[in-house]
Amino acid sequence: MRRSTRLLALLLTVTGCASSTAPSLRPSELQTEWEHAPAAARGASIDSAWWRSFGDPVLDELISLAERQNLDLRIADARIREARALRQGAQAALFPQLTGTAGLSRGQTVVLNTERTTATLGVEASWEVDIFGRLRKEARAADAVWTATQAERDGVRLTLAAEVSRAYLEYRLYRTQHTIAEANAKAAEETLRIARARFEQGLSSRLDVERALTTRGETRALVAQLAESADSSRHRIVLLLATTPEELGKVLSETGALPSASALGVLLTPTEVIGLRPDVRAAEAQLLAAIARREAAEALRYPRITLASMLGLQGGAETSTFLSGGSLLWSVGANLLAPLLDFGRIRATIDAADARQEQAYLSYELTARTGLQEVQTALILYTQGESRRNELATATESARKAAGLARRQYAEGTLSLLEVLDAERTLYNLELQVARATADVSLRLVGLYQTMGLMPPGQDTA
Repeated sequence: MRRSTRLLALLLTVTGCASSTAPSLRPSELQTEWEHAPAAARGASIDSAWWRSFGDPVLDELISLAERQNLDLRIADARIREARALRQGAQAALFPQLTGTAGLSRGQTVVLNTERTTATLGVEASWEVDIFGRLRKEARAADAVWTATQAERDGVRLTLAAEVSRAYLEYRLYRTQHTIAEANAKAAEETLRIARARFEQGLSSRLDVERALTTRGETRALVAQLAESADSSRHRIVLLLATTPEELGKVLSETGALPSASALGVLLTPTEVIGLRPDVRAAEAQLLAAIARREAAEALRYPRITLASMLGLQGGAETSTFLSGGSLLWSVGANLLAPLLDFGRIRATIDAADARQEQAYLSYELTARTGLQEVQTALILYTQGESRRNELATATESARKAAGLARRQYAEGTLSLLEVLDAERTLYNLELQVARATADVSLRLVGLYQTMGLMPPGQDTA
């Protein structure tokens, strides 16, 4: 059964068992919203390790290092181990408990006025017969919490992969823009050289030289600013990987192309991807846990039956006396504990469980709706970013031709320096915008992957 179908079935279940307030979202309405959501390439398949689509070995290595070293992910792993231990404890409550006992006492009889040391050694067993399913429901709730914790860990892994990808893409963007700025600084130097030569020949005024100096200064200042931004992104990667700049330098170099990838494979329908999101899976598991806890609270109304037995020896403290003359002790019994008058404690526990179950349902509904909205928004942002990048690339080609013509005509004396500087500034700004737009497309693609919740299964660290 597809996960989306299972989610809808779960919504139906909760609608039937919710206590007081009817849910505002019906399964049929949610299905309708999913079916009418914009989507392309229906049924396409995609590698859950989506960062590989960028074809950048450095990015692959960075994410691999982050999964081994990131501190947030290690905290999430510790939470899984905690949840698994609690799950094992809840399951162990279903089985009998054996306890070894040993005792030593010394006393005096009043009639005979004698003192005696007595030793006891035995084994006691107790078992709560789970007739009404209270312990089974609690074990089921603990199992659901463990599942939710695993989904939350997947969410941390997904966020980590996205953050590393963003930091790396921004680092490559700033390095690319730094290269563009350096090239434009050289062009500004050439323009300044021509302006000075023409001024010395009496073919232009001092104003042209000052304008060329201004352009060169602005370009050099941006070179320094972009280097600073690249360093900031680099330090962000250091934090995400919990490493040092020296160690990162062994993987990350200053040179490299700005990664890009095709989004054809990621354009799945929202119906298919909603159930993949870790937050939706965690909310679903938390809802199942709340349902199980509510059923366990309901079982408090009914009697609890406990079986107990004991087998042991009692005798003198001396080993020989204890083994040869000790008396055999044994007992078997059953206890019945039934609520009679608790002044509403059980009712209050059930009401609180009802409220928590309703909260879990509403949280699940909100998470599903939020996921749908985020996927739709990410799809729109990506397609708009792709269109903007293409338009800027076309404009940049025209601006590059115009700047080349302007420089030649200025050298020939048929064009003013102001027009040359304007053409070069236009080209320069467009080159920076194209780099920014290219990075934005990749960054929005990362966001699209993240909203879809795609992530390869991780190892069970518990």
